[in-house]
Order: sequence, then structure tokens, then C-alpha cells
Amino acid sequence: MRTTTISLILTLICGAAFAEDKRLDLDAFFDLMDGRTGHFTLDGEEYGSEAYHPNRRVIWRDTDGQCQEGIWREIADFMCFQYENISCWQVFEAEDGEYYAVEENGLRVDFDRITEGAFDCQGVPLG
Repeated sequence: MRTTTISLILTLICGAAFAEDKRLDLDAFFDLMDGRTGHFTLDGEEYGSEAYHPNRRVIWRDTDGQCQEGIWREIADFMCFQYENISCWQVFEAEDGEYYAVEENGLRVDFDRITEGAFDCQGVPLG
């Protein structure tokens, strides 16, 4: 029931606004992010970075340098990230080739850039 409600809410929020943009499915998202780091902005301000490690492990680093380790998985067309709490997102590619993610509650973050390699909690890239 929860996943159905989440899907319906995001569909209503995103429907017309992102009609021309392409939602990435699990395989496309995995191909984009596996072994890389996404750097995100919110309303043009730095929001944080997320490193994608093997076996769907992720590390989130906020703007203060604090890290949380977690995992991600797909639930009903959402990429869900389990840290202390779970948050579910849909990732889109805009017509201009830029990427952004929309949380189930409507919060949108933009991918500022995607870099090769992933970091550990001290910020050092892992090989």
C-alpha cells in the first residue's frame, strides 16, 4: 500500500512538469552511477555527495563532511536509500542531458556533476 501511495503522489507531482524528461529505470540508474559519485545541489546551493559502491552500498556526505553509510534498492519504480531513515527518489534525465532526482515528497535535487570513483567517509577515493 505504501509503495502504491508513493507512486501515485510522485506521479501527480511530476506528471506535467517533467513530461519531456526521461525517468531512469533501475538498469539505467545503475549504469550511470555504479562506481561513481554524484554531487548534488538544491536550489543552486551545494547539497551533498553520494558515492555508489559495489553491491548497492552507498555513502552520503553532507556539506559539513559528515558521512552515513547505507544501501539502495528499487521499490515500485523508486530508488530507495536506507541510511538512518529511508528516502525514495526517481531520477530523470532532462532534454539537455542534465540529471536530477525528485524525492517522493516532491523535493528536487540536481546532479551538479558525476565523477569517476567513489569516496570513503574520509573523502579518499576508493579504487
